[in-house]
Amino acid sequence: MAGRQLTARSVLPAVAACVVVALLVAACGSSGQALARQACTHVHRAYVLFGEGARATDAARAQADRSQSLAQLEAALPIAARATSADPQWNPLMTTLEESGFNTESHLFPALLAQCALADSQNEQAPVVAPNGATSAASSGRGSR
Repeated sequence: MAGRQLTARSVLPAVAACVVVALLVAACGSSGQALARQACTHVHRAYVLFGEGARATDAARAQADRSQSLAQLEAALPIAARATSADPQWNPLMTTLEESGFNTESHLFPALLAQCALADSQNEQAPVVAPNGATSAASSGRGSR
């Protein structure tokens, strides 16, 4: 009997350690998506501001909205970089955000919104962005035959 108690006592810490490690691994796996979602809140704000700027009748207001839109995209970039560090599938989001200083938002929003739709969904598969800017989920099962 003493041998069984000793074995149970020695196994319990090992089981507890495995549970802790499993929880930590699970938390790390979801943090990339959580960070991508956080970055996407800025992307969605930027999109709204960009639209408001496009509809503004006052030139000063339009410029202010577009400047705020760009600032939101710039705020999203470091968060997307952290998401990519946690999970490389968010690299397309980060890379597209890096282009915000070099391309107009109207060219970036289709890809950004598709990438953010992925972040907001339960699907963990990263989007495939074609050179023409079209996006599709790699897991969609659709492809050229």
